[in-house]
Amino acid sequence: MSVTNGPGDTGGEFGPWNPGLSSTIPQRLLPLSTMFRPENVETGFRQAHELADFSGLAPKDTIAFRAERLIVHELLIRVTADLSVPDGPEYEELGINMRGMTARIYEEHVRPRLGSLKSEHESLVRRAREFITAELQRLDARDASQEPASTAKGGLLERWLGREKKPTQPTPSSNQNAALEAATARWAGMQDPFEAACANALSTVTSAVVRTHGRLPFDKTMIVELATNLFVNEYGSAQLGSALEPIIAIAADTEGYRFLPAQTKPFVMNVKGASAAGKSTIRPHQRELAKKLGVPWEDFALVSPDYWRKHLLDYGSLGADYKYGAMLTGHELEIIDRKLDRYMAEKADRGTMPHLLIDRFRFDSFRTGDNQDRGSNLLTRFGHTVFMFFMVTPPPLTVERAWKRGLTTGRYKAVDDLLHHNIEAYTGMPALFLSWALSDKKVHYEFLDNDVPKGERPRTIASGWNRRMNVYDVEGLLNIERFKKVDVRASGPGEVYQEGADNPAQNLGFLRQCVERLDQVRFVDPKSRKRYGLICKDGGAWLDRSLSSCPDEISDLLEE
Repeated sequence: MSVTNGPGDTGGEFGPWNPGLSSTIPQRLLPLSTMFRPENVETGFRQAHELADFSGLAPKDTIAFRAERLIVHELLIRVTADLSVPDGPEYEELGINMRGMTARIYEEHVRPRLGSLKSEHESLVRRAREFITAELQRLDARDASQEPASTAKGGLLERWLGREKKPTQPTPSSNQNAALEAATARWAGMQDPFEAACANALSTVTSAVVRTHGRLPFDKTMIVELATNLFVNEYGSAQLGSALEPIIAIAADTEGYRFLPAQTKPFVMNVKGASAAGKSTIRPHQRELAKKLGVPWEDFALVSPDYWRKHLLDYGSLGADYKYGAMLTGHELEIIDRKLDRYMAEKADRGTMPHLLIDRFRFDSFRTGDNQDRGSNLLTRFGHTVFMFFMVTPPPLTVERAWKRGLTTGRYKAVDDLLHHNIEAYTGMPALFLSWALSDKKVHYEFLDNDVPKGERPRTIASGWNRRMNVYDVEGLLNIERFKKVDVRASGPGEVYQEGADNPAQNLGFLRQCVERLDQVRFVDPKSRKRYGLICKDGGAWLDRSLSSCPDEISDLLEE
């Protein structure tokens, strides 16, 4: 999230290409972010920025959520992951039901127990602060050359750092370096969950401070505060979540909510695409798939974090700035989303994983690599059988749909944000697809052309199981390369695509990857279902132009 000094409205009549907001939050609205509101956090906007200036951490990483807000986080997570939430034919219904269940549990079942929950939480925070303080005292004791704290009356930051004027780049003493390295190594080896959480917070903060100032300050007060805040938001939140579980069980029994059954071989349906690509529009198709699999739709956890936003902030409270409501929840939503990942990993460890339907846009969900640990964002890894859906929607159409969604739900996005999301999605989609198609899991995938009227099922571009792909629309597959070649500065649909984006010869990258890495790519006429081409990884290939529905220029490319 970046910052601008002015409002996003540019005048004129609002519409898809002039939605009335900027991709940057106006400076005057930043204190209204859910990360800085006094009802949500212990640290206000100004204090968070002072801590950020001192530490080098981002302001959003310096705050401490209040216990009540952490409870909201953990409730949203558990309603999503543990309870059957009714959805319906309209986009809004799932969110309305999810937020309604969360509010009901909080007001009727959590609030009467809030005093004891807060008391236990405060006791844990005190214990963490004492542990962190003791660790820093131990660190100081190892630094034989540590100088006494300065008594000079400089600015607040200068006094914390123990100097009146901040050197350009101070050099830490060799003794402090050695002491910090030893402490960091010891912290990394801590096994007790409480101590490990404190140690992780300490490592994060001390590393950031040394990067920023070249050394640790004489007065460690702010380090204690920052590390405690990190501890509160992570470990403290998780402990509150554990304390909520028996309360939620009672609430579910009282309110008639149904817990999702645990699955030994869970199905995972994961839909990927750019923001406003129409991911939720294939819900009827996914319902049909569940029926074919013999699985009740009500047994799926419906993971769609965007529906949490309106529980985090009343957009109407912003008055004329209501269009920034979704953006002002962005950082907090990201934090809760990562807590959901943590909770899902715990459910997998306990053997309580339900079937999952995942519908979320997150930049890092299009990144792949070797990091498949407990903190991985890829919830798909918990599936025994995986169904991947890739939405291939023209970028100009996402702008149009985002505007219509805003009119209906109040969640607006700026045009350049939407177009950047397209670049991110289509750049990462090939690697994400191949990482799953080539995995050891049983994976079915489908690429869907969502350039269809509302209510119609998207057209299948390609589908298959793991290393065998059927291509029904070669041009549609080439669009995965084409749709990332956009100009985020576009002010209308005719300005979206970069020069040369329509040249098929320049859009073969993804198709070439499929041919080179999959065992078999078959080309099938979508109407007759007759196969007109085959390319095998071992070198075998053929193409029958008489059966092909491809334009000649694309057939020529297939024969190269």
